[in-house]
Amino acid sequence: MKILGEWWKEDIRQLYNETIQSGGDANTSNAFLINGQPGDLYPCSKSDTFKLKVDSGKTYLLRLINSVVQEMMFFAIANHKVTVVGSDASYTKPFSTDYVTISPGQTIDILLNADQSPNNYYIAAKAYVGGAGIAYDNTTTTALLRYHGNSNSSPTSLPNIPSHNDTNASVH
Repeated sequence: MKILGEWWKEDIRQLYNETIQSGGDANTSNAFLINGQPGDLYPCSKSDTFKLKVDSGKTYLLRLINSVVQEMMFFAIANHKVTVVGSDASYTKPFSTDYVTISPGQTIDILLNADQSPNNYYIAAKAYVGGAGIAYDNTTTTALLRYHGNSNSSPTSLPNIPSHNDTNASVH
């Protein structure tokens, strides 16, 4: 299970109360998270970055859960395609893709084939925001896909994730 979330540098209860009282949107978060960590692009999380360990040649079922309050998220794994097989507890006709777009509260089931050379690969997510002039968290959260037998090499580059305002990619 991979949970996408967010983090604020303020008291979350106070943020919630202010949002309820104003009737407006919550303040923009300070970071997105994968399984509770912002990832190694943040100095505070570098050593605690979530690592998904895989065996070469195996296929893994991952359930993505978007618990981000208001943002649709792009999610991808560097040098890997995933196969979407379900959404919100319903099977879908499988399709292969380089990235997925997931809405708040949505779940997506994907198959990951560990079919690349044994290395470390970035898993990354960032926001999709379709409107101009809308405040949003412009950060990228990361985790590592780590093949067994490869413990300390540097990860590859970030996966190719669409631009934050790429509406065509968000519905693709």
